Amino acid sequence: MSEVDAVANELDFKLVVTRKGKNRSKQRNKAHTFVHQLEDKERVDRTEFCHKTVLTQLQQAEADLLQSEFLRECLEKLEPVLVGVQDIICLGLGNFLDCTIARYQLAFIRCVRIKANLTAKGQFFDPVFTPSEVDTLQHALGETVLQENLEGKYSVERKTLFFLPHCPKQIVNNLLWKNWYPHRLPNVVLLCNSFSTVVNNAPDRLLRINAGYILRAVDLFQEVPLRNSFRFGDIFNDTSLHYFANNDRPAGDNAAVWDCTVEPSYAEDDLELISKEKVAKLAFA
Repeated sequence: MSEVDAVANELDFKLVVTRKGKNRSKQRNKAHTFVHQLEDKERVDRTEFCHKTVLTQLQQAEADLLQSEFLRECLEKLEPVLVGVQDIICLGLGNFLDCTIARYQLAFIRCVRIKANLTAKGQFFDPVFTPSEVDTLQHALGETVLQENLEGKYSVERKTLFFLPHCPKQIVNNLLWKNWYPHRLPNVVLLCNSFSTVVNNAPDRLLRINAGYILRAVDLFQEVPLRNSFRFGDIFNDTSLHYFANNDRPAGDNAAVWDCTVEPSYAEDDLELISKEKVAKLAFA
């Protein structure tokens, strides 16, 4: 029995043995108020405990990364490319309160931001975030949690780092489609699953259906694999840095590159991402 339940039972007993006509309702109201105050205190205590626990775990993960050869090598490759980044958007992180992989990925992007001297807050979205994870990101870590499931369709007008750890390829494909313009695509910097792996692991006829913009981006983006030397091999495997390779000349030189910008659509049985429709169905289930 919790402290709240114990006090509630005790107060209820006292109300029974001391009820005296007109004072009974006042005493009951006082009892209910006191119980609610205890419930609020218990809720705050649980939240503070959750924050302290995740902060401790996150600090341990960050310390682990900061002393690793993996992060040092990553920064050598990332820092020159990240110059001028004004926004950081992280999609598909997962449940970092329970999952060690997600927690290390969160620690990684925070370490990169600090070491690369980026001043932007992180903007996070994942439809699987729990209320506790949203609260932790916003209040304990001072980050921003995006509210709308855009399925990766973010349009950027300034240089933005997208961290998409092991995200479905349709999220990346949607992001590329939304920025498939000569003035936008150079603003997109991606840390995500290797484009080369995606392209090499499926025939072109299938890629044109479910990853057509990734297929086209292979020729426009420079890919820099991040050597998977971290002590846990399943956290950063198959991760690459991708950035627009033609910044030294106008991207509009070849108009054919920008032709055919049809919005992607995917067969239901091939859909890897959690769509807005799927979230709506779950909400009403």
